[in-house]
Amino acid sequence: MSAQQRAILVQSTNAPFVLGTSEVPSPAEGEVLIKTMAIALNPADWIQRDYVFPAERYPLILGNDVAGIVESVGQGVEGFEKGDRVFGRTGKGGFQQYTTLSTTGFLAPIPENISFDEAVTIPLTFTTACLGLFAEAPMGLSLNPTFSLNAKHEGQSALIIGASTTVGQFGVQLLKVLGFSKIAVYASKAHFEYLRQLGATECTDRREVPLEALPAALSARVNVVHHTVDPLALNTAYDCVVEGGGIATCQPNAPIDRDVESKNVRIIGRIPDPALMAIFLQSEPTVARYVLEMLKRGLIKPPRYEVLENGIEGIIGGLEKMEKGEVSGVKLVAHPHD
Repeated sequence: MSAQQRAILVQSTNAPFVLGTSEVPSPAEGEVLIKTMAIALNPADWIQRDYVFPAERYPLILGNDVAGIVESVGQGVEGFEKGDRVFGRTGKGGFQQYTTLSTTGFLAPIPENISFDEAVTIPLTFTTACLGLFAEAPMGLSLNPTFSLNAKHEGQSALIIGASTTVGQFGVQLLKVLGFSKIAVYASKAHFEYLRQLGATECTDRREVPLEALPAALSARVNVVHHTVDPLALNTAYDCVVEGGGIATCQPNAPIDRDVESKNVRIIGRIPDPALMAIFLQSEPTVARYVLEMLKRGLIKPPRYEVLENGIEGIIGGLEKMEKGEVSGVKLVAHPHD
């Protein structure tokens, strides 16, 4: 293995993504080094580019979701060895040909029936959907805080705004596993058939029904709203939920001008809080074990994906498409060694 590898770099704050080289890392204690076979792109990847990091962090390698083959293991690692197929979320930069994953984070073996491309679509967006719906407050709506495979909510109803996103697709499936009787989705009509396969029972076309008309278009108000996209949709989410219901939003700082207290509505995820990120990170191993068991039992399917051309360099164009809103219903995946 060469000491140098190809990587996508950010040279300074707000700088563009560029192709460059970096040193292949060595696994620290509790880490595994993987040869990355697939990288998934997330909105967080281009959003994080605009964060202000300490000067010594640059050039910066971003990227979260990776899948690959274990090359070596650090001190104290148990349960993983060279040659294992694994997937996870890295905090050390995913946009490179080799990276490290921590055993204290999201790291799991890939089931035999799951490909690298399928596995890499899972870590960040599944964790986001799962914690927002399942975890105890203030992280989530407490629908399944013990992450039981037997928890049920028959007779309950839910709406997912932005159901064609990968977070939304996982939300549909998680609510189905919980036994929700009604799972309404707000998305483009092009994705209706696929969303019904995942578990949606009622579909509203976002191109035909504007946000302000969505409450009237629903057959009835719902117990839970999962708000995945468009910060301006939080008012609509409130108008769609029953008194005493709950909203899990993926849009921190989303504005709302409704009287939330009078309707006794819980809104989870609206206020950015470093403590919530700490809970997110601490919960990753539990979520990894949970999704692994769900995959083995066939209770959940990875989302649809599209492989980018030009290997690792294709990440740059893929992120540009995402930022422009030109990606819908699929996860973009890159093969860094192509």
